[in-house]
Order: sequence, then structure tokens, then C-alpha cells
Amino acid sequence: MAPTPGYHGRYLRVDAATGAAEMVPLDPADLRAFVGGVGLGTLLLWREAPPRVDPLAPEAPLVLCGSPLVGTPLTTSAKFAVVAKSPLTLRISDALSSSHFAIELKRAGVDALVVRGRAARLSVLLVRDGEAEVRPAPGLAGLPAREAEERLRAEAGDPGLRAVACGPAGERGVLFATLSNEGRHAGRGGLGAVLASKNLKAVAVRGTGVVPLADPDGVVAAARDLSK
Repeated sequence: MAPTPGYHGRYLRVDAATGAAEMVPLDPADLRAFVGGVGLGTLLLWREAPPRVDPLAPEAPLVLCGSPLVGTPLTTSAKFAVVAKSPLTLRISDALSSSHFAIELKRAGVDALVVRGRAARLSVLLVRDGEAEVRPAPGLAGLPAREAEERLRAEAGDPGLRAVACGPAGERGVLFATLSNEGRHAGRGGLGAVLASKNLKAVAVRGTGVVPLADPDGVVAAARDLSK
């Protein structure tokens, strides 16, 4: 079956405890019914979260999700949503951020990441073209998010690697801790604490793929018109 335009038609589920990863198909009908990062992210959270789960429990999912426009030439489209059960409100929380992370996530060949479990020690989740690795990173402990991102790129020897990270507040379980990426923030609901509860300092992505489009020339023309 051909992918729904703007989507790859799959998401990657990763267990931070074991590093196990599974590519899960997405129903085209769901992609049309739940448009955008918040819509699709909320659907995945509903499906993946156990009832009444503690937001900081290992089994509580953290969802990072793009929209059908991410990775296209359309201006202001490089946004992604982070969706989880908030440790601050105990309700569903979503926060949006804009950066190269969104583009690399889409180029990695997935529409979303769903992270569950808890690593045995402080680690980072690396996703390259749909392949996931949970790598111990004790040297990142206590670093501000931006410093952690820069060190990740330096240690990987890949300046194109893009990451979303928590800072010291998240590591300490502050219930309003944010997630940061390139100096921007997914700032609502304490999602930095959710990432840190999985003993993950950061999620980093790198991709070489392209976004499937129904009319690539039409999208380029629309992007030109909007930029005038």
C-alpha cells in the first residue's frame, strides 16, 4: 500500500530499558482523521498508555510526533509535538517546538517516536534512519540541555545530528521541567521530567530519507507563493 502523502505510515516504538525497537504501521484512515503532530500524538498516547498510569512510571509513553508538512519546503512547517501524561496536571499534555529536530525525525523514515521503559543508567536514544540505539551517556549528567546537545554531536562526530534534551531540572524531577532543542523549548506540562524519568538525557535523530508527497512540484510552487 502506498504511503499517505505527507506521512511514512509508521511509527517507531522504543523500550528504553532494553533498547528493543519495533516499527508499527499506521492506518491511513487514522492519519486522515488525526491530522498533525498533536492529533496523531494524542492517538498514539491513548493507544500506548496503560489506564491510570503514573506519568513518571516506566510504562508511561512519551510521544514525539511530526505533521504531514514537516520536511517540505513550506515555510514554518518544521514543528513537532511532544505528547505525554503530565506529571504536573495528571492530564494529557502536548507541547510544540520548532527546529531541525522535526525535519530529521521525518527524514529518519518515521512519523513519530513512542518511548517507554527506563534505562538502567543515564542514556541517550539515538535514531538513525529508523534504527534505534539506547546508548549510556553518564557524562551528560547535570548538563544544561544545549550543552548536552553539543556534546552529543561532538561525541558522535556528526554535526547534523539533532537532539531534544532535558536539563538539570528534568533530571531532578521538577514537575514543570521543559524539553529543549537548539535553544527552543517544548515548554508545557513537565515533559522534561517525563523524559528524565526514563533515564534518558536526550533523544537524537538523523535521517537521509525524503517525505512522500502527492504533488512535489505543487508543494514547491505553494512554498514560493507563500514566501512572496
